[in-house]
Amino acid sequence: LESLNPEQREVVAASPKHMLVLAGAGSGKTRVLVHRLAWLIAHQVSPYAMLAVTFTNKAAREMQTRIEQLCHKNVNGMWVGTFHSLAHRLLRRHAEQAGLPETFQILDTEDQMRLLRKIHKTLRLEEKQWPVKQSLWYIQKHKEQGTRAERLPTAENPVEKVAQTVYQHYEEACQRAGLVDFGELLLRSLELLTSYPEIAERYQTQFQYIFIDEFQDINAIQYRWVKALFGTDTYIVAVGDDDQSIYSWRGAQADNLQTFLEDYAPVTLMRLE
Repeated sequence: LESLNPEQREVVAASPKHMLVLAGAGSGKTRVLVHRLAWLIAHQVSPYAMLAVTFTNKAAREMQTRIEQLCHKNVNGMWVGTFHSLAHRLLRRHAEQAGLPETFQILDTEDQMRLLRKIHKTLRLEEKQWPVKQSLWYIQKHKEQGTRAERLPTAENPVEKVAQTVYQHYEEACQRAGLVDFGELLLRSLELLTSYPEIAERYQTQFQYIFIDEFQDINAIQYRWVKALFGTDTYIVAVGDDDQSIYSWRGAQADNLQTFLEDYAPVTLMRLE
């Protein structure tokens, strides 16, 4: 704790509770998160009883490396990663229950575009009138909202009808070939957790602590995914940008913040200057 300032130290050594840590740029919020994880490990919490999620692979790698340096031990296999990498790990463990072959493959954006071009060709859609990128955006948008093609309300206008048809064909093609895109990783693993309560309960029991870095960037399905892993004895800590004031958060950010404060009440609000 010696290298930390008083505000940082207060967060790192806090008693177990739900926390929302708001921090300005350069206030060392990720550093505080790492020190909190290391402090808990030093105080007999298993490294595997904690889930820490961030938004980039680089940040996740750095987080794990710094935890190992602070703890002076190998914590390989710890649940530290991006939403997508952790969702991928869940699906590999439970591929059968998730309705996937064990050898399922991940599609990157280029792969998605290639598949969508084939679907557009099958449906005789002209690129000028129906750009592939538009279909990709449509699919990603609905997956981020947690909505499958079959659950969309019946379209009234012709443009929406075509978009829904493409989405339906895309999902069927992916399922046939055992292909999973990045949006599907989260959606499929969320469906796994909601369809199999015993699997959800196993992880809810395992994770005593859940940490979310860059909370202001979380979207609807990421929020629901975290909540599905939260157990009755789990403590949650979210770290976000304090852009002068939490009231500057808009739209989805403001909704997530309000929902977080309600879902995990009482939440202790802490600030890093």
